[in-house]
Amino acid sequence: MIEYYDSFIDFIKKLNPFLLGGAIGAIIHRMRNEMSWSAFFKSVVMSMFISFCVGVFCKDYLDVKNDNIIFVACGLSGAFSKIILDEFEQILKLASVYAKVKLGINKKTEE
Repeated sequence: MIEYYDSFIDFIKKLNPFLLGGAIGAIIHRMRNEMSWSAFFKSVVMSMFISFCVGVFCKDYLDVKNDNIIFVACGLSGAFSKIILDEFEQILKLASVYAKVKLGINKKTEE
């Protein structure tokens, strides 16, 4: 059982800079905007998730070697996580409409 905890701790240690960058970005976002504590905690979780995705993308896909650049990218993505998610939502909606048109799927059935 202890080896599971050790492997989990090792996994978290690798991700710690990404998650910390997202949390710092959420704190910066809170300083710029008024929000309740519950909205702030939701923002922290969302920022940490987005910064994790950006950190993994920079490290594994773009093969960025400098950890400072990855940490800055994670912090910026954490600060602008709501805007980033809104943009992805718009992209997915447009992709859905495009796919429906290409596949000939209509919402309304013809009578």
